[in-house]
Amino acid sequence: MLARLVATCVVALGALLGAGAYGQAQSPAPLKVLPPLSAVQWQQDLQVLADEIRKRHQNPFHTVDASTFNNAVAQLEAAIPSMQRHEILAGFMRIAAMVGDGHTRVEPRKDRAFQLPSLPLKLYLFDDGLYVRAAAPQYAGLVGGKVEAIGGVPVDEAIRRAGELASRDNAMGVRLMVPIYLNMPHLLHALKLSQEPTRAGLTIMKAGMRQTVTLAAGDVEPMWPADTDVSLTTPDGWADARAIAQQPLWLQAPLQRYRLIELPQRDAVYAQLNMVADEPGETLAAFGKRIRERAQAIKASAIVLDLRLNQGGNGDLRTGFVRELIRAEDEGRRLFVLTARGTFSASQFILDDLDRLTQAVFVGEPASSKPSSYGDAYRINLPHSGIQMRTSIYWWQAGQNTDPWTWIDIAAPLSFAAYAAGQDPALEAALQYRPAASLDELVVAANRSGGAAGVQRLLAQRLADPALRYSDHATQWIDTALKLDVDSTRELAMLVADAAAAAFATSSDAAVVQASIAKSLGRFDAARVAGQRALALNPNSRFARSLVESLPARN
Repeated sequence: MLARLVATCVVALGALLGAGAYGQAQSPAPLKVLPPLSAVQWQQDLQVLADEIRKRHQNPFHTVDASTFNNAVAQLEAAIPSMQRHEILAGFMRIAAMVGDGHTRVEPRKDRAFQLPSLPLKLYLFDDGLYVRAAAPQYAGLVGGKVEAIGGVPVDEAIRRAGELASRDNAMGVRLMVPIYLNMPHLLHALKLSQEPTRAGLTIMKAGMRQTVTLAAGDVEPMWPADTDVSLTTPDGWADARAIAQQPLWLQAPLQRYRLIELPQRDAVYAQLNMVADEPGETLAAFGKRIRERAQAIKASAIVLDLRLNQGGNGDLRTGFVRELIRAEDEGRRLFVLTARGTFSASQFILDDLDRLTQAVFVGEPASSKPSSYGDAYRINLPHSGIQMRTSIYWWQAGQNTDPWTWIDIAAPLSFAAYAAGQDPALEAALQYRPAASLDELVVAANRSGGAAGVQRLLAQRLADPALRYSDHATQWIDTALKLDVDSTRELAMLVADAAAAAFATSSDAAVVQASIAKSLGRFDAARVAGQRALALNPNSRFARSLVESLPARN
């Protein structure tokens, strides 16, 4: 075993000249000397920020109550005279993030007015932790190191603090944004993760050796493109943890909106859509048609649609595209949809449509959008600082769907080892997919071989299965109980319904199904208890109320 070495080295960084970004030879943005603003001017900007959210957002207090929001604004306003610029900006970010949706935000990825430089590193929150994914040449030795602490604070707490600045629809939005914020020393200082705003200390474990390094801020990074995730791109000339030069398909051309590649050895076509938009020479609908025709021409058994880098665009353009994918799917051809934290905004509409209208298999990790959400951000620049703020102005309702994300059939998140080896676990999982038996069939088989204990083991194993970590277990178990709710398997249905009600104790639907099956078995007291619990969870459930009222009175 390698001995662990604890070392402290202090590194000073100069300007990083000529570093490219997004695989292109563009120079980092020069750091401008910004005229100082008075406390009053910052306070006026804060009031504009808060007022615009209150005035324009469809429902600004859907997550945070008005009192909490207003108190936070007042506290920041009172503190501004004693704060530095970057601390005020972090405060603005936190105020916007409190609203609780991904389109209401103040953040530096696409706003040159921030002018906050980054460390000469690229951090990424892989499935197994936060790693130094890439670095400027002089810091190549740090690449591949796992970050254990920032400013002496354990990394999990650092992630939690940075998460307070991240506007999000769900937890995947935090996983996308946090590595970017943790790479900005000014934000680290504002979060009390650094003693000074121009330097940062990281404790890194690599090859069994732990070292603490202090790095100075480098350049302001180039702005992100409009609607594409570039968090896994590496500036030209930088050291990258990937051991091979060839990048996996999904990272080869993030700024190319449409890509269609035949995979003849895998009997598949791979289609990547990196922005929901028309191209000058091809509409989105025409691209969908091209996908369908190519799959039919080569008799591919699989179409893999990759939306992992798609941050949105114009959702109104999707209809023709989705129609072609529906036509392409048949008994001999399966559609797979790859999603990840970079899947956001208008690309969620495509997920909603394909989830509802096709038999698509969803693979990867969840999108950072959710089916029903606030969006279509209105944006303005604050009057004095020029900082851009955005606030959601529409509510997009996907039926009665209140899920945190589109559920994933096969979880295949990216680990650091897979990234370093140039592997693509999500694409590979799709190409290796073989249909499994339905859950009701598995339950019947488990009951036949192991009785009630066998069924309980099966359900527990599914909850613990990493490949099913993003699956909708609650709905699957409820549906299975309902399928089994016939005379010959009603006791088995009761077993599954009881398990669902216990495992998903906040689900009104699980309690309703438990009550319904108990009633069918003549267990009226148990049905009454479950029905009343369903009503406590959802007082508006007419089915639960009707069921409880239909039960015979107690003797």
